[in-house]
Order: sequence, then structure tokens, then C-alpha cells
Amino acid sequence: MVNYIKQYGIQRSCTNFVKVLLENNLEDTVVLTNILGWKHGPHKDKIDWEGNDWNIGQNLEEYVSSEELLRIKNAYKEEKIHYIICLKDPYAWLMSYSKYMNRQDKVRSLGGLVSEGKKFVARKRGVQLNEIGEYLENWNMVHQNWANLIDKNQKCASTKFEDLLKNTQSEVERLSTFFNAKMKDEFYIPEKKMKRGGEKMAKENSTENVAFDKEYYEEKKYLSHFNDEMLAEVRKHIDHDIAVRLGYDII
Repeated sequence: MVNYIKQYGIQRSCTNFVKVLLENNLEDTVVLTNILGWKHGPHKDKIDWEGNDWNIGQNLEEYVSSEELLRIKNAYKEEKIHYIICLKDPYAWLMSYSKYMNRQDKVRSLGGLVSEGKKFVARKRGVQLNEIGEYLENWNMVHQNWANLIDKNQKCASTKFEDLLKNTQSEVERLSTFFNAKMKDEFYIPEKKMKRGGEKMAKENSTENVAFDKEYYEEKKYLSHFNDEMLAEVRKHIDHDIAVRLGYDII
């Protein structure tokens, strides 16, 4: 029997990393990204089985086979779907999200009004003071929803990017116990930077040919970007209660 795990997490949190880890290390496990709802959006109690709010960018029939969708429906009706919330330190996330918002295809979607040079500078500079409030407004909204899901649904787990980096295998083993899924004999860890992914992510095509800077996160080097004014802006806009519920300290 397939173990379905519905995934949620804000952009640049670690959703692709978690999907590859779980699907390649847990037997008979499928992590649902946008099936049942957009992985970056709030959880909804009622499922639109036509996929209108799944943000899949194509016809449902092309995205998932009718046979697979029927198996997922049956698992959902029998309350056998598990959930996982992917979390990342808010300060690290602000830096990653700023780069994400200035990615190449994002700039192209603006009609080419932003030059390649400006885009490159925007990615390199990191998050700016005037962006923090807007970014955290979205962070607050989705994490409030997901924190509520964790509290009310006994089949919902969460995982922090920081814990996955610190001891990957131990954290995956913890999740396998929670999901009642058997670990595979050989443990797999992606060694390079993750690609942007979707519903299907084969491990051989899941990473870019770019080294991943693990120390950047382990040593919290991203904090050096935040001056006192920016730290105050974070404190002003982030929902402290939600951050604490999810296990993060606000500086």
C-alpha cells in the first residue's frame, strides 16, 4: 500500500529537499506536492477534486493519471493521508525568498522591464528593508494556517531545514516512525543544490551541478546581512506567537 504524504511549505523553505529525502528513503512513499492543493498555499478542509486551486499549470488529466488520483481519493476518504509542514528559520528564509523573487523567469514575466544586470544585483544584495513587511505578511498567513493544521491533525508532522542539515538521517528516521513507513536499506542524501521541482522528482535529476553551502546555514551566516534597523523591522512584522509555536526565536 502506498503511503501518501501531503506536503506544505512556503517558497524556498526546503520542500524539494524533503520530497526527495522522503521518497528515496522511505519505502512505498509518495509526497504530494500540488495534488490536494498548492504546496505553497494554505491547507483547505475541503478538497477541489477538479484541481482548480492546485496551481498545476496544466489539465488535471495530464498532471496525474486517473488511476493514481482514484488511489489518492480513496486514501483521503479513509483518512490515511499524512501531512508534512516544511519549515525554515525566518531570517534565512527572508534571504532565500528575496533571491527567489528576483529569479530569472520572474523578471522575464515582468515584460523585460528589469535588466539582467539589475536582476543579478537584486539577487546578490539579499533582502532589503522595504521588502521585509510584505514578505512577512505572507509568511504569517500561511504559517498560521499550517500551525493550526499541526495542532488539530494527529497525522501532520513538521520538519525544520536546520534539523535536516544537522543530522539528516536521524531526522528522516524520526519522520519514518511518525508516518509508519519502513526505511530503505541504503540512505540517500542529495549533495548538491536542489532544483526547482514538481510532482515528479527523480533523484538523478533533482539537483543542479552546483555545490551546496551547508555552512551558510549551520553557522547562520545569513544573520550578518541584518542590521539593527532590519532586525527591528522583522520584530515589527512577524507574528511572534506563530514563530514561537513553530520553534523559532525572534532576535
